[in-house]
Amino acid sequence: MSRGGAFVRLFGSAVVMQALLSAASFVVGLILIRRTADSQYAYYILVSNAVLLLTSLQFAFVQPQMVSRMVRLGILERQRLIGGLYRDQRRLWLLISAVSGMTIIVLYVTGVLAGAHALVMFAAIAAGTASLFRDFFRMVLLARRRPDDVVRADLVFVALLVTGVMLATLTSAPAATAALALGLASLAGGWVLARILWRHEPWQIDGAAGILRTFAPLGMWTAAGAGVHWLFSQGYNYLVAGTLNIAAVAALAATRQLMMPVSLLSTGIGALMLPTVSGWLNQHGPQTVLRRLLLIAGGLSLAVICYFLILWIFRDWTFTYVLKKQIAHRDELLLLWLGVFILIVMRDQLLYLPLACARFGHLLALTCVCAVAALTISYTAMTRMGVIGVPIGVMVGELINVAGLIALSMRETRRRPEARMTNHDLHDEANRQALNP
Repeated sequence: MSRGGAFVRLFGSAVVMQALLSAASFVVGLILIRRTADSQYAYYILVSNAVLLLTSLQFAFVQPQMVSRMVRLGILERQRLIGGLYRDQRRLWLLISAVSGMTIIVLYVTGVLAGAHALVMFAAIAAGTASLFRDFFRMVLLARRRPDDVVRADLVFVALLVTGVMLATLTSAPAATAALALGLASLAGGWVLARILWRHEPWQIDGAAGILRTFAPLGMWTAAGAGVHWLFSQGYNYLVAGTLNIAAVAALAATRQLMMPVSLLSTGIGALMLPTVSGWLNQHGPQTVLRRLLLIAGGLSLAVICYFLILWIFRDWTFTYVLKKQIAHRDELLLLWLGVFILIVMRDQLLYLPLACARFGHLLALTCVCAVAALTISYTAMTRMGVIGVPIGVMVGELINVAGLIALSMRETRRRPEARMTNHDLHDEANRQALNP
């Protein structure tokens, strides 16, 4: 297969993977919204977001350095690298699970945690550990450019997850059972991935002793970036649960869920954007790149608005027959999420110019500022306005992010042409993009 054909296949598989996982997430949310109490749906949202944090930290810590090493190693060295990483991480997974489990037992015995809450948290530990297992082997197979194998394993994961969540709604503890279903689906998907990798390139479990520690100097920075980004994009859920109530988490998640399909457009093309922008940067310079990214961001924003207009016209029908929920401040929340998602699709595209220029320190600082601003304003607004104050804070954070990315991009346009990076530099730095996932 030609290089162009292989690239198209990789890009197509990346879009299929993202579409599959996004569709599964949407379906799972829809099932729980329709068939469970608001509190049970909200608990599952908190569990799934905690799992997202764990997998984001692992991805940011491991993936960039793993990929940069794998492309330079022969087969035996790769086997030792993968085996060493798997062994070290497996020990870490078990340690974290054991400590977390003992903490929950102590809190339950001392009366701090109710039995129902402890059950959800135990299920969350199982889901988190299994998700880390699955995501590690996804990273390795994608690094070995085997996206078709990943798609097949993802199909197993999605089928089991959707089925498990559907069955969970028939139980007396749907949130805990759904979290357990997430863990079982992740375990099965990870097992399939591991077997595929073993047949293709078996790892050496006793190889590369202490490899995870050698990743720490750079990995701590990349993980910090991922953690801050999660705090910015998902941290408000826990702030709401602690400040307002669990039903408010459900209201925010349900209305935000309706806007999620449009994010697939931005996420789907994301797999192609960094190498494309890197090529544009070398060929045409930052001014042309910025103009093109602004055009793409504008087109995606227009698509978001068109989708929202259709949703707005049919919102009564959607909430009555699709979600089967009546949510206070429904219209206000939808309008606010519209503003948030317009800014999100703009941010997703404008990110690539500073990223291609390896401005990781600036991006991390900008994300920190946005996270602090978003959470501070969300908290202040929700204490005065209730649940509708939360997306206002998120919107302000995203607005600062977009403005900061435009400022960073404009700074690149004023730099001398010879200050741009070479193709080799861009390839190396692209592997470290997890500083601002």
